[in-house]
Amino acid sequence: MVWFGEANSEGKSTRYFRFVDLASMKILFLGTPDSAVPILEKLITTQHQVVGVITQPARKSGRGLDLKDSAVSEFAKQKGLKVFSPEKIDREYFAQNLKSLDADMAIVVAFGQILRKEVLAELKFGWINIHYSLLPKFRGAAPVQRAILQGERETGISFFAIEEGLDTGPIIKSYPYQLSDSATTDSVLQELNVLATQKIEDIITGIENGSFEPVKQSGEVSTAPKINEMDLRIDWNDLSSEISRRVRAGSKRLNAWTIIGESKIKILSISENSLEDQIAHGQIKVVNKFVNVGCKSGSLIINEVIPEGKKQMDAISWINGFQDKSDLKFS
Repeated sequence: MVWFGEANSEGKSTRYFRFVDLASMKILFLGTPDSAVPILEKLITTQHQVVGVITQPARKSGRGLDLKDSAVSEFAKQKGLKVFSPEKIDREYFAQNLKSLDADMAIVVAFGQILRKEVLAELKFGWINIHYSLLPKFRGAAPVQRAILQGERETGISFFAIEEGLDTGPIIKSYPYQLSDSATTDSVLQELNVLATQKIEDIITGIENGSFEPVKQSGEVSTAPKINEMDLRIDWNDLSSEISRRVRAGSKRLNAWTIIGESKIKILSISENSLEDQIAHGQIKVVNKFVNVGCKSGSLIINEVIPEGKKQMDAISWINGFQDKSDLKFS
C-alpha cells in the first residue's frame, strides 16, 4: 500500500511507500490526447498488466461534427484493451465499472478531469500523474505552452501522487529538460514523452519496492491555464523574441495567428533575419524570396502559413497569390 503523509520541516514526507513484493502490477491508465499514447504504448510492453484504460468520451469533431474517439481510446481499442469513457469518475462509477478490475495503481497523463477524493482512496498504490513541468511551476492544463510563452529556459516532467488539489500532490521524482530558442510545443511534448517512457518502469518499480520517498512540493508556484485563441494572436508591435515565442507555443491543435485585410491567417513557423532595412510594424516586404514582416525590434521571416480556408503552404507561395504586393500589412 502507498501512504502519503504530512511533510516535516525539511519538506520530506513522514510516511513512506510500504514494500509489497509484486512481480507484476495491475495498472489503470488514464489519458486522452495523442501526447498520452506513447506512455500507454510503453506500459503494455512491460511486465505489468494494463487492466483498463479510462479516457474522455467521444467528442464532435471536423466539419461534419461527427463523434470522434480520443487518440488514447482509438489506440487502446486497437490493442484490445478495456476502454471506459465516463463523463466523470465518482465513487458510484468506480464501484460499478472499475473496482472489479482489481487495479493496484493508476498512471495518469493529460486525462482532462479532476479526480474526486473518494476515488483517490480506492487504489492501494495510488494514482500517479505524469505532469510536463517541474512542479510546483506551471500547474494546470498547458505547462509546455506556458513555459514557451514566458521564455523559460528549463522545464521537465514530474511524477507525483494525485491528491484533491490541482497538481499539488507530493513529488515522487522530477527530471529536468532544457528549452532551446527553437523549441516548439509539439517538439517539446514529443521529447518529454520520450523521457517519460524511459523513466516510467523505474517509477513503478520504485513505488513497488518502496525506494522512493515522496516530497512535498516547494518553491515558486505558478499556473498554466489552458491556451485559448487570443493567447496566440500576434501583436506586431511586440519584440521579435515575444512574437517568436507566441508562434512556437502554437501547436497542431491551435496555432498563432494574425489578420491581413479581413482574413485570418495562421503563422506556423518564423525565423530571425538580418535585414537592415526598417520595416513598419506588421508591414510585409519580400526580399530575396523571403517574406519579411516588421516588428518592434526589426523584422522576422515568415516561413509557413495556413491562409483562411486553405491548406498549409510556404509563405512565398502564399504571397505570390497577391497581384499587388506593394502595401500588404498584418494587423
